[in-house]
Formats: sequence, structure tokens, C-alpha cells
Amino acid sequence: MSLFDLAPKETPSALFGRERELQELTRLIEARRWVAVLGPRMMGKTSLVRAAQRRLDRPGAYVNLWGVRSLQGVLEGLVRGFTQSRSLLSRLRSGLRRIDGISVGPAGVSVSTAARPAAAVWDVLDLVGSEKKDCLIVLDEVQELGSNSGALLRLLGNVFNSHPNVCFVFTGPMFGVIRSLLHPAITSPLYGRSPVPVELGPFDRTTAEAFLRKGTEEAGTSLTREEVATALDGPLDGTPGWLTLLGNHLTVRHLDFDRAFQTTLEEGKQVAKDEIGHFLLARDPRLYWPALKVVAQGAGWAEVRDAIGARQEARINNATVQRVLGSLVADQLVVKEGSTYRVRDPMVRAYVAGASRPPR
Repeated sequence: MSLFDLAPKETPSALFGRERELQELTRLIEARRWVAVLGPRMMGKTSLVRAAQRRLDRPGAYVNLWGVRSLQGVLEGLVRGFTQSRSLLSRLRSGLRRIDGISVGPAGVSVSTAARPAAAVWDVLDLVGSEKKDCLIVLDEVQELGSNSGALLRLLGNVFNSHPNVCFVFTGPMFGVIRSLLHPAITSPLYGRSPVPVELGPFDRTTAEAFLRKGTEEAGTSLTREEVATALDGPLDGTPGWLTLLGNHLTVRHLDFDRAFQTTLEEGKQVAKDEIGHFLLARDPRLYWPALKVVAQGAGWAEVRDAIGARQEARINNATVQRVLGSLVADQLVVKEGSTYRVRDPMVRAYVAGASRPPR
């Protein structure tokens, strides 16, 4: 697989610059610890967990939850994931026949609408756990299940108590379900049983340069020192996904550097727009958008308060400002450096700074 292939990497040998994180992730899974792989989009979370699955080579399922909002979708993803393994399917086949919403026939396994999807998901997980063999289940982009987080946490609590051989790896940014997993309330079924966080950040400068040079060399081309600097000094930063996209535009589409860079930047801003829109779904944009706008340039607490107040045409109390900044920091959109707040992701920062209104 080319380094600039846009598909997630599937093997440890195809993964670049993440050996330390891969070793840590596989070590934790082998120790039967649940893990939450954290980071914004385009950091390579999916590639990391898929490479770990391949290195460990144990039965289980990979479930992509992007766009999934219901436990019915989780059920479909789990069954699809488990049935990709012929040996596992042969062992599960008779048990799957007894689960509501699942049909097993000569053509394989199919899923229909379950009358009680939560019960059906539990039946599937209980069936897999009863195998008594170590099993790895990856729930990728688990934040998508925000509206069903309570039911999901109850299911996970049951698995934790009943089947220590079943190990979960979750991926996503630090909000919604991920936050509930890592910081469960005292009433949560997972209180005291939080997954171990493994956070992915951008490549450092040396690793990012090596990534670009290796990828272009594979394609029989190269970048000038100035082009490498342009790529790494702007919003692409050392983010693996953006560097991969840039490299793909250069080596597959054969765009010149300036056009490849601008195309990557525009696509990146669209992803940032979607991410901010997702964050604002359950929040008041009249409070959060002016805060983001001023923080995109770097701002202190008082400047954030004044920006929100100007939008509201009224003085904003301190508790509201603290709540807004607390949410932005907790969800890892914003970091606090000394007394200054900044948007963490350079691509998100570029989008927010250039947009005149919040995404709809």
C-alpha cells in the first residue's frame, strides 16, 4: 500500500510514525484493558486500531459508527464485523439463529429490524463472550452514538462484568460518549472501569518531513525544501491525514504543488466545518461561535467574555463564560496556554478565522 493511499492503513508495516502508540495499544489489549484512542479527525485513529487488530490477529469485529445514531446500527455493525471471520461465524452460527432481528441461512447472516435492539446487541455480545476466547471489538467514531449513550454504557457495563475476555477499543474526539467513558459519573455502570486513553496528535516536524519525503520518493518524485516548509507551516501542520491527502493530490492526481496545497486546504476546511457543526448541534451558537472566533486568534478570558457580550448585546455573567470555555476545553477544541485560549487544531483554526457565520 502506498504511503499516500487515502484508505486507512491495515497492517503494522503500512503504518508510519506510530510505532510507539501501536506498541502501547497492543500491550494494553493483551493485558485485557479497554482503550480509548483519542484525537480529532485525520489523525490516523482508524489506521492505528486496524494495524493493532492485524498484529494481534484475534477474533472480533471492527465497527465503523460514522453516521450511526441507533443501537440497531450497532447491531448491524457487530454482526457484519463478526461474520467477516469464517472461523468465528462457524462457531456463532447456531447461537445467532436464536437472536431477535438476525437471520442465518445458506446465503449467510442478515439483520432485520429488532423489536428490542438493546437486548439484541447484548445477546450478540453475550454470545461472543461465552466463547471464552479473547475477543477484540473496535467501535470507531463512537461519539456518533451520543443520543444513545446511556443504553450503550449499560450494555458495556454488562460486558465488563460478565466477559473479561472481551476487550473494547473506542475511537473518537473527546466529547459525547468518549467523555462519558473516560469520566463516568458515580452512577455510571463503568464508574471505576474507565478505558485507558491513548491520544494521537500531529507528527512532530522531523517525522512529518520524513513522511512527505518517503511518500514522494515511492512515487518517483520529490518536494523542494520550500514546498515542505509551506506544507508544514500552515494548517496542514503535521496531521497525517492532511499530509496524506496532499501527497495523493501530488502523486496520484499529478497536481502542481500550489494547486495540491490549496485543494487540500479547502477540503480540510470543509471537514473542520463539519466538526464544528457537529459540536454546535446541542449548543447555543450565539454563545459558542463568538467565543471560537476570538479564540481562533488567541484570546484571554476577558476578551472571550466581551466577544460573547457583543453578540448578545448585553453583559454576560462570569458563569456563562466559564461554562462556554469549559466545554470548548473539555471537548479538546480549545487549549489554555497560560492565560491565553487557542483553537487547538490548525485546520479548525483556519476555518473559524475565515468563516463569517457558524455552520448550519
